Amino acid sequence: MKRYLFVLAFAAFTLIGCRSSKEVSKSNQNEVWQTMLVKQLDANVDNQIITVKYNNGTTLCYKILDNFGNVALTWDRTNGRKNFDDGPSNYKGDVSIPSFIITGENDDFTFRVMEIEQNAFYGCSEVTSIDIPFSVIRISDQFNGCSGLKKFTVNENNQSYKDVDGILFSKDDKMLIKYPAKKETAEYVISEDAAIICTGAFMDNEYLRKITIGNFVTAVSDYAFKNCSALEEVELGGNVRIIGNESFKNCPKLALVNAHGMWPAHCPNVFDDAAKQNAKLYVPRGQMFNYKRRLEWRDFKNIQEY
Repeated sequence: MKRYLFVLAFAAFTLIGCRSSKEVSKSNQNEVWQTMLVKQLDANVDNQIITVKYNNGTTLCYKILDNFGNVALTWDRTNGRKNFDDGPSNYKGDVSIPSFIITGENDDFTFRVMEIEQNAFYGCSEVTSIDIPFSVIRISDQFNGCSGLKKFTVNENNQSYKDVDGILFSKDDKMLIKYPAKKETAEYVISEDAAIICTGAFMDNEYLRKITIGNFVTAVSDYAFKNCSALEEVELGGNVRIIGNESFKNCPKLALVNAHGMWPAHCPNVFDDAAKQNAKLYVPRGQMFNYKRRLEWRDFKNIQEY
């Protein structure tokens, strides 16, 4: 009966672009195969949210975006949750996002998963991996609080994103989007193709001891390395122009910053007072004066040229 009501409620979708499952299977066999890997058991709709149960024991929630059959993975609405930070989420373990979901009594309606909504995985400390399909063209989430996340996997046919050794990048490699908090690597060198380290990209990682930010990186966004509890050494490439708010806050073991830029990056409110007091800051020969007159850098008590 619920499925019958659902069909009636969303009949309008068939008039303005929703495709049948047969049409989808003809258009892209890879998409069908990926969705079959985690079989959908049941789906119900409530207030523009579709809740889907899968045969691997997971339940995911999707928000309807438009009248053309597009949806976004959204935060968990089960167990009476009213907001993304309202108690623990049931998103746990290895989360495999399908390319589309099918609803209706006779699988009449197909919704394409186009987006991962902001805060979809907020505080999901028990999620260990996230598999992103090639239908996703926009990721708004920063995966804050995903303290148990070990890796990302992105379908190789995705046109917007890719994974490199479990790390989430934009397809063109220009943006490093998210480095998993539970990735057990002591040293990491950012690819020379990367230009931007996104907001909270390395946040909460507890294994990284040394990070090398290459010369092609121009911007380190807000909170990029916040709460990296093991971080000891930072190599800043010569072309870094901006370091965002609290990028290296709460990094208690930070002992060495090698800044290679001839001109100091703009970086208000980036380091803890303890780091400014105790960490060594090395700057290019002849640039001591430039660093000592710039906000944030001038507060380091131990500045040396190399």
